Amino acid sequence: MKKFNTITNLVAGGLMLFFAIPKLIGIEKSVKGFEQFKSLVPLDADVFRIFTGSVELLIAILLIAFTINKKVNLGKIAYFFLLSTMIGGLIMEFFARPQPDIMLVVIAIILSVLSIYKLKLLLKK
Repeated sequence: MKKFNTITNLVAGGLMLFFAIPKLIGIEKSVKGFEQFKSLVPLDADVFRIFTGSVELLIAILLIAFTINKKVNLGKIAYFFLLSTMIGGLIMEFFARPQPDIMLVVIAIILSVLSIYKLKLLLKK
């Protein structure tokens, strides 16, 4: 079980890095994606993209730090932020995009379920 927890923490952290880096460095696909959100979010698309990438990077750092030092409160914060971000991502996919990207929806659902599972375990400690 300890190995499963470590692997899931690192996979979740890796996925958040995978999503954060393109937003932060301004990859064209990411920039175009955030242009679609203008109708729902009354912010400049670049500001929203950089904010979102920064939050995702913070979550990745928290998940990796939790994997290393195993502090329960750090895990609770990391997985609460991850769940919140995934719920926000699902809302954006369904209400801001002309057509949701199914792969992003599946990843967000998996990370949401993982977050709920981890939060349930961490709240018992």
